[in-house]
Amino acid sequence: TQTPEAMAGPLTLGIVSASIGKGLASKGHAGRITPPNLYILLGAKSGTGKSECAKIIFKPFIDYANEKHQEWIEEVLPELEADKECIKDEIKELIKGLKSNGGNADKLKEAKKKLARKESEMLKEPRYHADNVTGEKLAILISNQTNESLALLSSDARDCIDILDGKYQKNKTDESIYLKAYSRDCCTFDRVDRPSIKIKEPQLTIVWAVQPDKLKLLFNNKKFTDGGLMPRFLALDTYCDAETRTTNTPIQPKVLKEYDLLIKGLLLVLHADESENVIQLSDEVISVFTDYYNDIVGQRRSGGQLEDIHPYAARWEENALKIGICLHAAKHQEHAMVKDFSTETAHEAIGLMKWFAEQQLGLLQESRDKQSEEKEMRVHRLIDDNGGQCTRVNVYRKRIASNAGSAEVLLTAMVEKGILTEEKQPSPKGGGHPQTIYKSKL
Repeated sequence: TQTPEAMAGPLTLGIVSASIGKGLASKGHAGRITPPNLYILLGAKSGTGKSECAKIIFKPFIDYANEKHQEWIEEVLPELEADKECIKDEIKELIKGLKSNGGNADKLKEAKKKLARKESEMLKEPRYHADNVTGEKLAILISNQTNESLALLSSDARDCIDILDGKYQKNKTDESIYLKAYSRDCCTFDRVDRPSIKIKEPQLTIVWAVQPDKLKLLFNNKKFTDGGLMPRFLALDTYCDAETRTTNTPIQPKVLKEYDLLIKGLLLVLHADESENVIQLSDEVISVFTDYYNDIVGQRRSGGQLEDIHPYAARWEENALKIGICLHAAKHQEHAMVKDFSTETAHEAIGLMKWFAEQQLGLLQESRDKQSEEKEMRVHRLIDDNGGQCTRVNVYRKRIASNAGSAEVLLTAMVEKGILTEEKQPSPKGGGHPQTIYKSKL
């Protein structure tokens, strides 16, 4: 398709994730279970091939989903409808019996329970994926799946993001189910005009492609960062441009066939499995992910270079684990449940996560620069209001920084930029710590 790896790679990784469903997970540090579901979001300009690329990558998954849906319509649903009619006839006879000779009320209750269960089964229409749905409809779709798992796929997710941003809500975003279904958190949705929906372990996979302007909208919307939605996404801008045609060679049939077998094999072996297979990570593998986690924590702490975006960095190790499960499943396919998760796969997953982290940092740079500029302006105002100088404690007490350590990092950076000067003060005669005085540079 003459599109870059940065487009095809994340889309393929997302479809592998969707194909696993709830069929595989890993057990790592402190017994934590990590599911394989990823939230993929990539940006590419219109006319650069994202729809064509996505169509090829989505095809095996969508074909399988359509086959299963047709099978349900033609074979399962008619049987459920016939059973329902039989139960309704049974109920009619039991009611007649009650009216004529007292009948058996307990049998009638049991028959009505059977009818309710059968009607519930009829709602369990298999849906492997959806496109642009509201949060409420998405919750209904997930609750109707026997494994409470679903994928959202779209090669042009503009409408999906508009809905997420509150298109059908009054002054609020629509991300609640997205937050819950990333980590399989139990959730209940209560509405006046419809029965309550309770989902024990919802799981959602997202594979969206959009134009770059929508990426900027999401990353510059503080609500989505503070609420935790955007930190869950592996997001990137492919920066691809229109390309001249350089070859007339189609994708090799062998490649398409092998890819088709991979995706449908994962769907048959893992997604269709009613029970979840949990791989216990070895101590060596856990150590690899722990080292990665600890390295990130050091940078997320006060004064660290990731402190201002710690909600994003906090998800990197978790997403690396999710990527690792996808790589493991793709490597071993039908044997994924019994094969050991290797340290090689762990390093590959972390390598990919570091690449995604770089893309994420690029998308966040504009908002980080704005935040930095706002803090610098507040420091200048503080200096003006404080007789022409300030200390790191002054900056912290004004809540310009989260603590004195972060305040010192901010002020030192302003000195390095040449917009502040610093003067080291000697320790007071009566004892105490020496201070550094900061002044605006004229």
